[in-house]
Amino acid sequence: MHMLHSREMKKGFTMIELLVVVSIMGILSAMGVASLHGAVVNNRVKDAAINVSAYLERVANETNRLSEKVCVKASGKRIQATKGACGSTTGALVSKYEFEGNENLSFDNSNGGGDCSKSWVNGATFEPKFGLSAAPVEGCIVVKYGSGEKRARALKKKNKNNIIPQISYDSGANWMGL
Repeated sequence: MHMLHSREMKKGFTMIELLVVVSIMGILSAMGVASLHGAVVNNRVKDAAINVSAYLERVANETNRLSEKVCVKASGKRIQATKGACGSTTGALVSKYEFEGNENLSFDNSNGGGDCSKSWVNGATFEPKFGLSAAPVEGCIVVKYGSGEKRARALKKKNKNNIIPQISYDSGANWMGL
């Protein structure tokens, strides 16, 4: 009878059972947060590749509209286009783009890999061309995320008329198109 009575009084969980459940929930939450952080970083790098490529396409279109040379340079978190060829006196500002709200993204002066012949970070002259992109024949701009291995780039190939957004997860050794 005593055994039956003790089962009726037990209504709930022991402290050990609660601690085990809370511990398991904590471990699963930590794993989820790490995965979420990786996904956020990957999306920021992809967005940077797409946004910089779109900005450069816009500058190419604006160059053709203005029928003037335009110099594109990047530094830190900002890329800007000014009237005139690179190396000449600084002209009027045409447009600018900046990574706002993300302290980890910045432009990288690296050449961007084997299929990128020239980095445009220190200057690239966009020249008006009827029916074609005003962007230089080939080159790229690389964006890095913090001090890690994730990179984004906007690549212009010699045989293409558009600027291609790409990402790399291994410091630029291999690039994937978006």
